[in-house]
Amino acid sequence: MTTRMATLAYGSGSISLGFPGGFLAGEPIAPRLPGGGRRPAEAIAEALAAPLDSPALRDLAAGRRVGIVISDEFRAGLQVEIVDALLGEVARGGPASVTVMLATGSHDPTIYGAKLAVACREAAERHGIAARVHVHDCDRSPNHEVGTTPLGSPLILDDALLETDLRVYGHESKHHYMCGYSIIDKQVVPGMAMRRTIEANHKRALDPGSLAGRSPWHPDPSRRDNPFAEDARDARALSERRLLANGAIRDTAVATFALDMISEAGSVYWIAAGKPASVLAPMPEAADRMGAFEVERARYVAISPGGPPASQTLYSTQNCFDMALMGAVLPGGEALVIAPCEGRPDVPEDARGLAPDRTSKALFYDGLVRLLPMPFGDAEAWIREHFELYLWKTHRVLRLLKADGVRLYLHSRLPPDKVRAAGIEPVEDPQAWIDERAGRRDGKCHVIDGGNKLLVVGRNPAGA
Repeated sequence: MTTRMATLAYGSGSISLGFPGGFLAGEPIAPRLPGGGRRPAEAIAEALAAPLDSPALRDLAAGRRVGIVISDEFRAGLQVEIVDALLGEVARGGPASVTVMLATGSHDPTIYGAKLAVACREAAERHGIAARVHVHDCDRSPNHEVGTTPLGSPLILDDALLETDLRVYGHESKHHYMCGYSIIDKQVVPGMAMRRTIEANHKRALDPGSLAGRSPWHPDPSRRDNPFAEDARDARALSERRLLANGAIRDTAVATFALDMISEAGSVYWIAAGKPASVLAPMPEAADRMGAFEVERARYVAISPGGPPASQTLYSTQNCFDMALMGAVLPGGEALVIAPCEGRPDVPEDARGLAPDRTSKALFYDGLVRLLPMPFGDAEAWIREHFELYLWKTHRVLRLLKADGVRLYLHSRLPPDKVRAAGIEPVEDPQAWIDERAGRRDGKCHVIDGGNKLLVVGRNPAGA
C-alpha cells in the first residue's frame, strides 16, 4: 500500500506525516501562492503613486492633523514596512501633526505594542517627522462616546483617533473567523475602541451569519450577511463623521485614505491604496483567489493552524476551527490538531500556551472548562446572558464539540490534563492516530496546513 507524505507546520518547525493510500480526501490544502509576489517597499510605493478615487496621500496630508492607524503585533505581518512608507508619504505633504496609532483593540498593549512602537518612532526619525506614537489601551486611553451603530453598539473611541482630521489606515487583509475578512473596518472597531464597544461588537459573533468568508463588502450578494462585519463597517463610517476639537465632539466629515494588501512570507500578492470603499471592493475576491477552498466534508481532518503566532496558544489555534475545520469535517467526525501551544515567555505561566494573557485565559479557557458539562443550549444561553470578550471563542468550541459532535484531538506541548479539561483529547503520537483511523476504513481524511490563513467552504457528500 502506498503512503502519501504531508508536511504540516508545528510551531517554527514542521512535522511530516504519512497517510496510507486511499485515506486522503483529495490533495492537502494550504494557502495558495499564485506567483508574482513583490517586495513590500516596491509594491507599496506603486500603490501610493496610483491611488483609487482619491488624491495622493501627500496632498491630503498638507496642513492636516494626520492619524496613521496600523495593526498591532498580535499577528505577524508587514506593519513596519507599512508605517515606514506611510510616514514617508505623509511627511512629503507637510502635515500640521502626525500621530501613529497601534490598533490593539482588547489586546494587552504592553505585550502587543511595545516593540512596534519603537519601530514606529525610528521610522518617524528616519523621515524627519515629529510623530506621536500612541499604543491604544481599551481600558485606559482617554476617550469619548460618539454615537450608536444601527445594530446597537455604543461607539466609544480613543481620543487619539478622534483628534485627527485625516485618518490613514495601513492594513493587511485575509480571511477572518467572524468578520468574514480582516479589513480596515476592524482597525476602528475593535482596533481603536474601548472595552464596552468591543464587547458589544463581539457579541455579534454569536449570531449565525458571523462567519469566515461573509462580508458586506463581498461582491456575491449571497455572502454579504454578517452582523459582526456590518457592525464594524457602520462603526467606522460613523467614526469618520466625528472630530474631537477643543475638548468637544463635532459632527463633520474627516478625510480618509486606506492602504491594504494581502501578503505571505514577506511578499505582497495584492495591494491597493486610495478611497477606503474603493480599496475594500476588490479585496474579498483577491483573498478568495489565494486562500478559499471548496471541498466535500470528510470524516477525519488533520489540521495545523500554521506557524507562530497562530500556533502559540489554544486561544489562537481555535481560529483554524472556524476558518477551515468546520468546513472540512462532517458532523460527528474527528479532527487531529497539530499545534505546539508553547506560549510566549513573557506570558504568566498559568496562562502560557492556553491564551495570550490571563484575562483571555480566564474567559476563553476557564469558561470552556466550566461550561463543558452543560448541555449546549444551556451553555449558549449562559454565554448570551453573561457575555464578555473571549466567550465567543468558548461558544464556538462548545458548538463544535456538542452541537456538531466533532471529537477534537491535540498534539501539543501543553500538559495533558489541561487539554482534557477543555474537552479535547491529547495525542502524543500523531502518526499512530492517523494509522488507527485509516485502519478503520470508515471514511477519508482532509489534510490542512496554515488553517488560520485560509477558508474552507464545505459541502456534504451526496446522500449525507
